[in-house]
Amino acid sequence: MNLKNNLVSFYFIIVLIIILGVYSIYYGNLGMGVGIISSAMGVFVNKSIQRQKIAQLAKRGIVTQDERSLHLSAKAALTAIRIYILLLSLLVLLGSVFDPVFTLTSWDLMGMLLALLVLLWIRFYYYYNKVE
Repeated sequence: MNLKNNLVSFYFIIVLIIILGVYSIYYGNLGMGVGIISSAMGVFVNKSIQRQKIAQLAKRGIVTQDERSLHLSAKAALTAIRIYILLLSLLVLLGSVFDPVFTLTSWDLMGMLLALLVLLWIRFYYYYNKVE
């Protein structure tokens, strides 16, 4: 996938998230809608600034993407997935044995699991960046 396709898909996702925020506001959930829209706008501004900085570095001839960062990212992702699978297996085992009394919606659970996976990947990326 080239840069132009990535950019188009990024804009498409941002627009979809903003539409989701407007939908949420329209149906009475003002706080969540404003949070979704402001988060989408924050990500958009942050990525725009990041793209400008990378373009400026590329104009000066500085390499912005090297093999080392790709290697570290792949290694961190593999380690994060391994830890994630282990943690999920333990949670399923503990949940089936102890049968927790608290209720948790599937959407909350998916959000927490996604956040856990992203945090594991970020943590291992910075760990491998420091170690290697």
